[in-house]
Amino acid sequence: MTTATPAHRTFDFDSKIPPLPVPTLEDTVARYIESIEPLVDSETLARNKALAADLLAPDGVGRRLHALLLERAAKSDNWLSGWWESAAYLTYQEPLIVNSNIGISTDARVTHPDQAMRAAQLTKGAIDFYFGIVNETMPPEILKDGSAFDMSLLKRFYATNRFPGATTDRIHTYGFNESRHILVIRRGHYFVFDVIGADGTGMGAPELMAQFKRIIALADAAPAVPPVGLLTADHRAVWHVERDKLSSDPVNGAALDKIDRALFLVCLDDVSHDSFEKLAKAGLYGGGVRGSRWYDKSFALVVDKDGRFTLHGEHSPVDAGAWIPLIETIGGKAADVAPSAVAASLAAPVELTWNLKPETLAAIERAGAVWDKLTGDLDQRVLHYTGYGKDTIKTFKTGPDPLLQASFQLAYMRMHGKTPKIYEAASTRAYRGGRTETIRSATNQSRAFCQAMDDASKSDSEKMALLRAAFAEHNKRAKDASAGQGCDRHLLGLRLIARENGITDIPKLFAEEIYTRGWELSTAQLPMKVGFVNHFGPVTPEGYGIAYIIKDDHINVHVTSFHSHPMTDSGKYLDAIAHALDDIGALCQRELAAAAA
Repeated sequence: MTTATPAHRTFDFDSKIPPLPVPTLEDTVARYIESIEPLVDSETLARNKALAADLLAPDGVGRRLHALLLERAAKSDNWLSGWWESAAYLTYQEPLIVNSNIGISTDARVTHPDQAMRAAQLTKGAIDFYFGIVNETMPPEILKDGSAFDMSLLKRFYATNRFPGATTDRIHTYGFNESRHILVIRRGHYFVFDVIGADGTGMGAPELMAQFKRIIALADAAPAVPPVGLLTADHRAVWHVERDKLSSDPVNGAALDKIDRALFLVCLDDVSHDSFEKLAKAGLYGGGVRGSRWYDKSFALVVDKDGRFTLHGEHSPVDAGAWIPLIETIGGKAADVAPSAVAASLAAPVELTWNLKPETLAAIERAGAVWDKLTGDLDQRVLHYTGYGKDTIKTFKTGPDPLLQASFQLAYMRMHGKTPKIYEAASTRAYRGGRTETIRSATNQSRAFCQAMDDASKSDSEKMALLRAAFAEHNKRAKDASAGQGCDRHLLGLRLIARENGITDIPKLFAEEIYTRGWELSTAQLPMKVGFVNHFGPVTPEGYGIAYIIKDDHINVHVTSFHSHPMTDSGKYLDAIAHALDDIGALCQRELAAAAA
């Protein structure tokens, strides 16, 4: 990816980007059937093929639904917009923590002796990034072929809040003139102060450092307070009721309004997240600092007492990949910040106050029990694999991503004796309003390779041929998905257009167990230089959540599962992934040596 010239403003290309395409029904059905072949037995496959033929029948409901979808697409830039956000996020009533919100960590070994200074450097970078969006001076992302990515998601980075609802949530982004302050949490105390002046200029790093030092001193000297933020960790419908009760008091309503309108959140944790796992937990849900987040805010910069940095994000307005420019801009090594000469004249940070009735205190306790259960059940592990990285993988003449996907599948087959149903995220930002599509990474080719890998009767050359076939198929599916030619969003669209039009006779293919089955592996890569690894939870009780970053000389993998499920174990699975990476790397090295001989 190349950088645009300064002549291009941030959103210049958005109106020129093509609309999201609708694949042909034939292509979608063919891709779907091919994707389930490695996952089901012959009888199930035959039944699904027959149901797929019904969906393609000339006068069948599938054709009718597809025609309605084409009509919708003709009237919009992105036929999936609104639907996707609602179906994937806003109608989901489970707690945001573990189930939806995400994290992105930097290296836990990189510290800074002054927490306030590190927080100031990060916050100043985030404010500058905000001005780049508001003033449209941030260059758009332009691809090598001259096409561009849709940049509209950046408009929802800041001053954005998710509001709980009885059956569906909503998202609101406040305008530039409505939000000039940030929210800071320290030991359950909430503080706000303006970081954009009345003249529209941003606060400097020295002044930010002075304000953070004030907040640390004030919070550390204050008595303990009820962790109000835990309320945002409850089930959404419950939080909806409790928020209405809370906001009925004018003092609480004013506090909530300040939180909602804040540009973003800064969490000054008073503990040390001194391992890869601890920092990952801090990024994903708060680690051991109970009630130290406000999970409805679009993002939080989290800084522990030793200056380690991780980001916590609310997933509904922004996909994880869109955070990359922000992390890359602000997340590097901190520069020292000189003390402010005008610190004493700064308006003091304002602590938000609450009038908490006994019923709200009881609700906080109940939400705390939800938090404890979810976070206690999460089996969260990080692998820092140093056997090789992107540079070595390139010598294998294979793509780094398909090699990692092969390692995940091989490890799973060795542990569970079967091929998993796999979700891998692909970006569709090359289209207007694009977000994601699914790469179905489990293929006939990858299954054949995994089965052959531990077969002593197979030669290295046979295994390599199967591996290269798996890589080629993965690359094809990834390219198709990014081009809006996957099958999952189209199939979802057929279901949603049926609901929208009151059509109850939906194709029976959608009732099949293989279609409704959860993703046993939910995977996503972030191509970052500064970030250490991304974090998210599993999407099904029997599944694993796999986040990974492939660096030049190493690979970082974050795996989550649930302790409560008898078939999953994140530690054992990470060990199996490391073993698979070793074995695939050794196979490729042997082929290189044989070719050179």
